[in-house]
Amino acid sequence: MRILIAVAPTMYRETLAHIIQRDRPKDDVRFADPQALDREASSFLPHLIVCNDDASKVREVSIPSWVVIRYHDSLSASIFLDGQDTQLIQDIEIEDLLGVVEETQRIIVGDSSS
Repeated sequence: MRILIAVAPTMYRETLAHIIQRDRPKDDVRFADPQALDREASSFLPHLIVCNDDASKVREVSIPSWVVIRYHDSLSASIFLDGQDTQLIQDIEIEDLLGVVEETQRIIVGDSSS
């Protein structure tokens, strides 16, 4: 699975990428500056994007899952999983994020077996 982390500041995205890579060593985890999100998503074609709410918009690429972290709202996060209602997680934790990664894996495995 391909995961793109595009949050600011740099230390946050590097830390999130490191934690996900440690937990899921077979996944391709990359990080990018939030202002380069559209370009990075177009070339990498991730299954999951983790970004903050002021990251650049992504055009012309279909992404199955998103986590949009709202810094101005006590790190709440909007979770967008393909075909499901948007979820809001207050004060998102690493375990919540890893749960979204697992759910995204289930979604893409389900899509490939159809």
